[in-house]
Amino acid sequence: MERSFPSIRLVALGAALLLIGVALFQAGLALGAPWGSAAYGGGAAGADGVLPTGLRISSAVATVVLISAALIILMRGGVMRVGVRSYRLARWAAWGIVGFLALNTLGNLSSSSTVERWVLGGITLLLVFLCAVVALRGSEFGSREVVVSRP
Repeated sequence: MERSFPSIRLVALGAALLLIGVALFQAGLALGAPWGSAAYGGGAAGADGVLPTGLRISSAVATVVLISAALIILMRGGVMRVGVRSYRLARWAAWGIVGFLALNTLGNLSSSSTVERWVLGGITLLLVFLCAVVALRGSEFGSREVVVSRP
C-alpha cells in the first residue's frame, strides 16, 4: 500500500488555498470590484477601476477554472479520496495546471501593472512550484481499496 507523505498533502492544501485566493480575486473582478488596474495588463479598467463586460466574463470563467484546479490539486495530493478513474484524470490534469500556471506567470511578469507583475506574478510563480511538486510527488491515497489482512 502506497501512502501519501503528509508533506505532500500540506503542499496540496497550500496550493489549493492560493488557487482559491486567486479565484476570489477573479470573482471580485467579475462582480465589478475596482481592482482592474491589477489585472489584464493594468490598462483595461475604466476610470473607476472596473473591468469592461468582456473581461468581467473572462474573470468569471477564470474563477471556475481556478476552483477546478484547486480540486484537482487536492485530489492529486491525496487530500480528497477519489476513484481510480478520477485519480488518473487528476494525475494528468495536475500537469496541465502546472503548464497553465507557467504561462500565466509569464504573462503576469511581463505586465505593465506593478501589482500584477510583482504580487500576482509572485503568487503564480509560487503556485507553479507547489503544483509541480504535487503533480510529481502526488500519491494514490484513496485511489483504490486496499484490504489489509492480519496474520
